[in-house]
Amino acid sequence: MIKVEIYRNKKNDINRFKVSGHAGYAESGNDIICSAVTALTFNTVNSIFKFVNVSPVCETDEVTGLLDCRIDTDNISAEQNHDVQLLLKAMLNGLKDIKKNYGKFIVINDKEVLSEC
Repeated sequence: MIKVEIYRNKKNDINRFKVSGHAGYAESGNDIICSAVTALTFNTVNSIFKFVNVSPVCETDEVTGLLDCRIDTDNISAEQNHDVQLLLKAMLNGLKDIKKNYGKFIVINDKEVLSEC
């Protein structure tokens, strides 16, 4: 099973995401769920770097399926953060779409910060 963890700062901005595990939907190389998750997450990292000029700090491990990516949202401009958040929200939206259709192969834990009343 693929596990996705979304981390947020006090402003509720996504500042880290961590993907680990393998879907187990099909054999390695033929697993459409792993392929889709990999394409979405790596494209997001590459897009943040190329189009927003922000360098995410990422750790990967192909054996465990790990992609652990951190973005220092406190030390980038408001415009850059806006663009980073848009790309991360688009990634999360795509991951949630995968979960809708293949829910037993992926779990998403969004550590959303709840507003104080």
